[in-house]
Amino acid sequence: MPDGQDIQVRMCEARLGSGNDVLRAILGSCVGIGLLWRRRGIYGMAHCLLPESPHAAPLEGAKYVTGAMPTLMSMMGLERKCQDEVEAVIAGGACMVQHITIPRHGLIGEQNARMAQRLLAETRIRVVHVDVGGESGRQLVIDCAQHQFAVRTIGRTT
Repeated sequence: MPDGQDIQVRMCEARLGSGNDVLRAILGSCVGIGLLWRRRGIYGMAHCLLPESPHAAPLEGAKYVTGAMPTLMSMMGLERKCQDEVEAVIAGGACMVQHITIPRHGLIGEQNARMAQRLLAETRIRVVHVDVGGESGRQLVIDCAQHQFAVRTIGRTT
């Protein structure tokens, strides 16, 4: 990775990459949203903890999925007229703990994944890959130089 950075996107962060950078996130019940603007060579990733803020207005940043989408789009300089040039990948949203009963709104990982898919459906951004749910963590990687993404499953140990 000459002249590039290995960028770890930690919980509640949104980060950009370009050139030879590689964006990475390790996800459990959190959801990772990757935006790939191949034509401009700009890539973004958000690592979201919760689906939405309890406050009325969405907060900036990546703690909440509802804040991560506008934050990423702003960081990338992505206007509505160019959204069809961008592709998205969603990963994570797993059930990482055993539950005796399921909350009526669903598990937090499921809620995160649903919110990410809903918000992307409201844009002109095309979702090209979704790898969510189950009981295993994932690693989301965006290789900016290769203009590619990968989602790897991280097996559980007992």
